[in-house]
Amino acid sequence: MEDSTLGVLALYALLGLALLTLWFRHQAVLRQRERMRDKMGALQGDLSDTSQRLDLLSRGVDTVLSETPGMQGLLEAHKSLESAETLLFEQDVNVSSSESVAIASHAAKTILVHYPGLADEDGHKEVVPGLLPLVERLDAILNEAEMQSEDLELTGDQHRRLGELFHGIDRTIRASDFYRRAHSLSAEDADALHSLAAIHREDGEMEALDRNLERLLAIDPDDVAVLKEQALMLSGSDEERVTRNHRRLEALGIEFDISLATTELSDIVERAREVNRDVDPKTTEPETSSGWLERAAKLLMIGEIAVALESVEKALEVNPDNGEAWMLHAKLLSADEERTKEALQSIRRATALGQYGTILESEVFENDGKLDAARAVLEERLETNPEDSEARARLSLVLLRAGAYEWSRKVLDEAPPGSWESAPLHVMDGRLHLLTSEGHRDSTGRHDHLILLDAMVAFDAAIDHDRESGLAWLGRARALRYQNAPNEAEVALTRARRLIPEHPSIPLEEAQLCLDLGRLEQADALVAEAATQLNDHSTIPFVRGMIAARQNRLTEAISLFSKVLASEPDHVRARLNRCSASLLKGDLAAALDDADHLVTNQPGLDMARLRRS
Repeated sequence: MEDSTLGVLALYALLGLALLTLWFRHQAVLRQRERMRDKMGALQGDLSDTSQRLDLLSRGVDTVLSETPGMQGLLEAHKSLESAETLLFEQDVNVSSSESVAIASHAAKTILVHYPGLADEDGHKEVVPGLLPLVERLDAILNEAEMQSEDLELTGDQHRRLGELFHGIDRTIRASDFYRRAHSLSAEDADALHSLAAIHREDGEMEALDRNLERLLAIDPDDVAVLKEQALMLSGSDEERVTRNHRRLEALGIEFDISLATTELSDIVERAREVNRDVDPKTTEPETSSGWLERAAKLLMIGEIAVALESVEKALEVNPDNGEAWMLHAKLLSADEERTKEALQSIRRATALGQYGTILESEVFENDGKLDAARAVLEERLETNPEDSEARARLSLVLLRAGAYEWSRKVLDEAPPGSWESAPLHVMDGRLHLLTSEGHRDSTGRHDHLILLDAMVAFDAAIDHDRESGLAWLGRARALRYQNAPNEAEVALTRARRLIPEHPSIPLEEAQLCLDLGRLEQADALVAEAATQLNDHSTIPFVRGMIAARQNRLTEAISLFSKVLASEPDHVRARLNRCSASLLKGDLAAALDDADHLVTNQPGLDMARLRRS
């Protein structure tokens, strides 16, 4: 064959081969298209199913969010936590400490938006469902970033609320850290301490619990639950604070018997025996000096003076070097005016054994009418111990009773700053302010409210230092009465009576308060109670005179006011009221005499001029 023919045949062969290849390729494309069509159909079905599911899910979420709108906000908190995790841990760029603090603080605040920490009527604090898992994530963030509560830029309230959330997920260590930080930022917020105390209680950390209870009492000294718990916890280990809590509960009018609160049978039996000994101390015979002394003290409390003296003498026979016994011996002897010398000897013996006898010695001298000797004892003590607040307050009182008001005030003014860290000086300061206000009332007819405010500040300071100071509550009651606040005065008087029930000034002050409130029968009964111990006090006939005048018994009222003036001729209110009673009775001459006397001696008293006119 020719070359041209071979070339044509070869060309045809190549064309045929190319066509065959194209046909195979076309068939493959058709098959692939068919497969793609099948896949697209399946995918479209899947997408349709997924779309239906998403629609169903969306409607379900909308339903849930409509029922619990708080959940919607949690989505923002979730985003904030994700952002914090990304910024802090999933970037290659190092984040500065200040930026880390800002990021973590923002995440914490986002969570707190959904937890206001408000309690309902039952004291339960509601947590939005779904919030606690976010708190767990926040805890993980803080752990990873090695952050503590002090690293976050939050307020005291925010720290407390975060502590409650961490407590809710049983992160007690983290919760305790946040509670402590909350307390350091908001010292007056007791909620953080209550929560921290709950953790210590659960963990059995008694020392830490005691510290928190003491801090709670510093915030609210009258927290009954805290007082009871601490008294029960410290029973047998810290009797001083147990006694303090008992006295405070008694002042609040609450009975609390530790023996009823204990659960161990042996403790109950032992306390029952103690109660039996308290009821009748004479049924037991002590063997030691301290036992005889304890017996004597209990007998003194129930009024068995003679038997108590025998017991304390037995204590001294067993141990002549028992200083406390010598002090109690002196106190018992001082009740007998004929044994003053023996009482002083016992005081000096007790002082030589290291006991503090200055106050008792001055009281013995004062009761014996030797005011100069009482003053000398106190002055001698202050020369060597100028910061003795009790001795200084007592000296001021002795001088005041002697009529040396300026000297009494000077003694307080000379007190070192350290001696004001106790109640006695503040009580005496308040009493002097009250006396000044009474003088202003007598000369002008009305109290100086600025002076009364100073008195209130002094008595409140005394109560802050010693909440069981009955004299401070008594002084506060009088200041409140002068300020025309009878309800608050009555509360303070109730507190004072519970703390110092035998103090003779309590019923006298209550009588004057009842007189101001118009409760004449109650005032008469109270002044009769006061008269059993203060029969020679000029206030007794004065209050009785006021009661008689209010009941229109003018002759009796004039007689009682005259009795007051016989012992205190400068008693302004007695003379003014006698003048008024004489006017009502028609005795113009007697009324004019009293009015002239008042105008002459109290020229600033407008009521005296009015009576004379």
